[in-house]
Amino acid sequence: MARSGDVPEVLTVGGEPVEFTWRGRRFRIHSVLSRWREAGGWWNRASDGNYRPDDLAKSFWAVEAAPEGMLITFHVERDELSGQWQVRKAISKSALQVEEDE
Repeated sequence: MARSGDVPEVLTVGGEPVEFTWRGRRFRIHSVLSRWREAGGWWNRASDGNYRPDDLAKSFWAVEAAPEGMLITFHVERDELSGQWQVRKAISKSALQVEEDE
């Protein structure tokens, strides 16, 4: 679970994140390492294949982003139903420190 106040502000271009603010710092995304979708509520589509509002589908991006002078890898997530963004993981390449919000 994300800490309160950790809901990031995410700037997108064509639906893709390009910049975000996390824990009071602005990060510019330099590269997308991978992108994937996870569909929750698979049982809702089991019989007829139709989308339901409680589908819980989410899109994820593993990105390299930097404030000033340090490149960090993040997992950025968007809830497809609510449109709400979360930053789930930060891995500092300089110190190999990991911060995780589950």
